Amino acid sequence: MSSPKVDSYGLEISAANDDAREAFLQGMDCTLSLDHPGIEQLTRATESDPDFALAHALLARQLFIHGFAPTAQQHLVLAEQLADTATQREQSTIKVLSATLSFKSDALSLAKSHIESWPQDAIVLTLLLGPFGLLAFSGDRQWRQQNIELLNLVAPAFPEDDWWFISTVGFMSAETGDLATARSMAESALRLRNTGNCAHTLAHVHFEETAIDEGQTFVRDWCQQYPHSDMRHHMLWHSAMLSLETGDTDGLLDLYASELDAAVCDPMPLETLSDNASLLWRCRLRGLAVPADSCEAVYRYSRRHFPAAGFPFADIHCSMMAAVLGSNATADYRSEIAGVDSDVGAVVDRFTRGFYAFADGAYAEAADLLQQSSDSIYLGGSNPQRRIVEETRQAALQHLPG
Repeated sequence: MSSPKVDSYGLEISAANDDAREAFLQGMDCTLSLDHPGIEQLTRATESDPDFALAHALLARQLFIHGFAPTAQQHLVLAEQLADTATQREQSTIKVLSATLSFKSDALSLAKSHIESWPQDAIVLTLLLGPFGLLAFSGDRQWRQQNIELLNLVAPAFPEDDWWFISTVGFMSAETGDLATARSMAESALRLRNTGNCAHTLAHVHFEETAIDEGQTFVRDWCQQYPHSDMRHHMLWHSAMLSLETGDTDGLLDLYASELDAAVCDPMPLETLSDNASLLWRCRLRGLAVPADSCEAVYRYSRRHFPAAGFPFADIHCSMMAAVLGSNATADYRSEIAGVDSDVGAVVDRFTRGFYAFADGAYAEAADLLQQSSDSIYLGGSNPQRRIVEETRQAALQHLPG
């Protein structure tokens, strides 16, 4: 009798054959490295074994975050229908994935409960951890500390040389201000394996340390070495953020047009929207003449991928472009934001009104509405992403007399 097939962390998977297992492992590796979507590999896994429920579920997740929601839903339904043939752990993973992709309120509690039983399940951990994880979008002000606590809890389940785990610890250490640990972990992870994930963690360390020259050189060299990574778009955004730190705005709009515009590079909707909207808004804060059609294109992009308000991180970036355009359509969007009935929704509404006030030249009103910029923690996202609220407030104050 053949031994059970397992994934990279020793968890049993219900792949019917070696081809399905190998394709699944390749797809799972892609989800961790952030260099490639993994859609091709996971599709191959489901083709090699059409009854491989977990492969359908992970494929659904990758399709969803890369903007293919209808196809993702089809595979999610298949995963749920086939779950009875899977192991108990796979069934639980599928349940967590389903709840997450369906925006169910119990997704976070299901994921936490799952990790208590299977602490090395990297699939569920990727749903929980990081700036776009369930903890980050939970509405809890302490979500960064909760990330660190969870990482400490599951650490014994991971090998000491696991590059993904080390990189994740490094990223969250940077987010919580433990820069010595962050740099050590980021550099260690990158030595183990040069992935977009590991490179991104080190880029965050550079930003938090204000290591401008080192950061710029690293991003430039890395992007030249890995021109096809899905993380290239966001790494170039990091380079732009470092340029803004020094006041060097020359070439930023050219960088946007040639490298970051969604028509040129579109790795995944949430990243593309947040990078592009925030860079264009920051350019406007610095007094650059941002083409109106660029802002309009980002606004249309946001409405195509996030058609209904209620996802705070996407909403706040869409609202920047709506504020720039100032048309009846964007006024309708502002009404949508105001209609989101939640505590975090109230924060988004306040910040949105602040962005609108700034765009209208009502700087005193903008500064007042954005005064509690620390509430941006409720939006999720990373430190440099959330800092745009405070940057806008500071720009408004600079316009006030005295």
